[in-house]
Amino acid sequence: MESAKSHRMKTFNHAYFVTYSAAFIALGLSSGALGPMLPYLATMVNVSISQISFVFTAISLGYLIGSTGGGQLLDRFRGHRLMLLAVLLTMIALVLVPLSTKMPFLLTILFVLGLGQGIIDVGANTSLLWVYQKRVGPFMNALHFCFGAGAFLSPLLLHYVLRWSGGQLIWPFWSLAVLAIPGLLGLWRFPSPKSPKPETAEDGIKNHNTGLIIAIMMLFFLIIGIENGFGGWVFTYVSEAKVTTEAGASFINSIFWGALTIGRLLAVPLARKVKAAYMLLGNILLAIIFLMLLLVFPLNILAIWIGSAGLGLALSSGFPTLLVLGESRLKITGRITGLFFLGSSLGTMFVPTVMGQVFERFGSVHIITAMLTFACLGLGVLLLVIFTSSKVSKRTQN
Repeated sequence: MESAKSHRMKTFNHAYFVTYSAAFIALGLSSGALGPMLPYLATMVNVSISQISFVFTAISLGYLIGSTGGGQLLDRFRGHRLMLLAVLLTMIALVLVPLSTKMPFLLTILFVLGLGQGIIDVGANTSLLWVYQKRVGPFMNALHFCFGAGAFLSPLLLHYVLRWSGGQLIWPFWSLAVLAIPGLLGLWRFPSPKSPKPETAEDGIKNHNTGLIIAIMMLFFLIIGIENGFGGWVFTYVSEAKVTTEAGASFINSIFWGALTIGRLLAVPLARKVKAAYMLLGNILLAIIFLMLLLVFPLNILAIWIGSAGLGLALSSGFPTLLVLGESRLKITGRITGLFFLGSSLGTMFVPTVMGQVFERFGSVHIITAMLTFACLGLGVLLLVIFTSSKVSKRTQN
């Protein structure tokens, strides 16, 4: 009898996982769409490449507000109802994007899209944690793999839908809206999971090191900024440089997200054997190597393919490894975790925008120079974090 009850509970829990996975595939599809569509959006609203780069700021600002405010709203409202509203917002925004003819309206719509994406992200992660609790590890990795799969497929899907529709921009975005329906139905069908009762724990005074917190925030800013900057601009970089066709540029964009996705799977067993600091050091050094390859051979198609795939692999485990590094160096509180996510969101918001300005003023090749500069800065900050945290540990031991 107990076994049957346990089996039904596992089946019910897996239904939650399938629902959140469907939502995360749709989230990845919409997140990976902006880069390949950037030149078309610029033409649609009649602005320059430099000006269209502000769409990254709009969507990232919405995501920042949605992800930071969504966690607090989950404690007050039913999670699935909140996420249901967020999915509807993203679907409406995707429908309206190709109907925008003015830049202010497009920025507003993309802000709403980012707002919905942020709520879905924090909602699915938190809800999955409530469902599986101590067993969440493999399911959380699988959930983020679904996001990567969606981002990988997005440029390919958009390319073929755009070609099928004869160049009409409406159908690529509307197809993304339709693909959000499975997650929407799951959220409607299943009741919201509840937060488990907190375990008894000592909440005393936490060991806060302000400098260390700021340094790790900077790492989130730089690493996630490079990831989103390259993913958002590589299509335009390759297209404008006339290195290959638009179809080839879409495949290069996809290979970056595909390598990022595969790297997340490979990092799971690797993280069990390698300390977070050394793993992150390897991430940044590999990123520098592949960015240098792109800088030395900026118009070589083979180098671009290798560099794009290599950079995806190098950056793949950056976000989760940074969280592990922070937990190993600090006594983590909700406030500190929120600051880490703030650093990540600010990187997503500003780095692609800076790259757009560099692209417009200095040329396409120099966006690689900008990313290499950010990566070298990240290496310096990481070495500072390792050195500083080691000193903190020694003082604590003494």
